[in-house]
Amino acid sequence: MTGAGRGDGADLSSEIQRAQAILGDLCFGSTARHPEDRIRDHLELDPAEITELELELRSRHRIDLDLWGVYDHTLSELAVLLARAASPESGGPQNLDR
Repeated sequence: MTGAGRGDGADLSSEIQRAQAILGDLCFGSTARHPEDRIRDHLELDPAEITELELELRSRHRIDLDLWGVYDHTLSELAVLLARAASPESGGPQNLDR
């Protein structure tokens, strides 16, 4: 996502909705509703669920997101990774270096 203006806000909003839908589809009923909500904090995942979510994001959506690190990723960061993974020019798995 590049550029600025109204279109980008709408794009991020739709990607956040997509991220929420994906979390719901993976049976992680998302209490994360706002862009800055933290994934682990708002989903209250146990260790098995963290592992399952990482594996599902990697296998289904080509997103490599470290949910075990000290840093707790936000819903908007997940949305950005989903957008990158869906873009035609994306290569391999998408990740955020934290």
